[in-house]
Amino acid sequence: MNAATPTYHIIGAGIAGLACSYFIKQKNKNIRTVVYEASDRIGGRAYSYEDKDLNTRLDNATHAIIGANKNMAKFVHEKEWENYVYFWDVEEDKLSDQHQRFLAHIFKSICNTQPSLIAQNILRKILFLTFPWTRKKRRLYFSKQDLSQKFSNFFLGSIDELLLNHKLLKIDTQFGKVAQLNFGKKVVEIGPDDVVIVALDNRNYAKLLNEQELPHNPIINIFYQTSQKINLPKAASFVGVINGLADWIFVNHNILAVTISAINDNKTDLQELARRIWKEIDKLRGVNSAFVPAFKVCCHKHATIAQDETTNNLRPTSAQGKYQNLFIAGDWTMQNYPCCMESAFLSAKRAIKEIFKQNKH
Repeated sequence: MNAATPTYHIIGAGIAGLACSYFIKQKNKNIRTVVYEASDRIGGRAYSYEDKDLNTRLDNATHAIIGANKNMAKFVHEKEWENYVYFWDVEEDKLSDQHQRFLAHIFKSICNTQPSLIAQNILRKILFLTFPWTRKKRRLYFSKQDLSQKFSNFFLGSIDELLLNHKLLKIDTQFGKVAQLNFGKKVVEIGPDDVVIVALDNRNYAKLLNEQELPHNPIINIFYQTSQKINLPKAASFVGVINGLADWIFVNHNILAVTISAINDNKTDLQELARRIWKEIDKLRGVNSAFVPAFKVCCHKHATIAQDETTNNLRPTSAQGKYQNLFIAGDWTMQNYPCCMESAFLSAKRAIKEIFKQNKH
């Protein structure tokens, strides 16, 4: 390799960081990419793991991709699409496939923010990119405890060096540029033509760069494990819940996953909530279970930034960081976009475009 070839240092191995490496190689295969990850795995907030409580493989949360998310959708094989979404009104006990009636429910889930609070520019972006739902746009794929295999692992081929368990503690600068990356036991010198891309979530970014942390909203995920395959009416596997305790139900054989977005009650008894939700699921299934199956409750207190008007206005408008050779990526960096995997991917594309515009590599 030519000694003058620059190195692109990517902080964070989430979707945004992995996509940055992918887009770099698309532009110039000779650029060396090094990805530093604080944990012992890749994927950021989107990964699979072996759960010891249920003794099975789980995704950390249920992640969905619709056909309108064209950048992420191209990584999903056609035969794996789930083509139908139903909505179940708990009070009326009716299933419907008329998504137009439930736009507020969809907006809440996409933005993890109460519909009445979502920034108007974000709503317009969702409507412009997503609706009206053509057959292709409404094709839907959701992770089935194989998120790492289906998405994250694909990007490993674009990384020249992956350093796990490397938490960046400090960025040292000189003359308005990043000069060193301090990982504690390891200090990395940044060459004159090197580039640093910080692809962290907002909380870790704010701590590292001494910036303002944006407000966040939580997401609750509940995983139920039964002894046999779970069957829902109309053979549904993806159901939006209206006027109920849950927001969405996802079924994959003997695992039923529930998602509750933007829950505001910090005093909620999550174990009792899980038991009550199972009673609702019984109603949907038309059965009366003798007991609640084994379940696991995961509360992600800082799942995404709030996507209200005030918070949206505080989000970045470009990928340029506070130093000349520093750039940023991540779903939260995309002002006027909902925070999701598609936006994380788009943030990487934007970052690399801006970098190559400035640097003739």
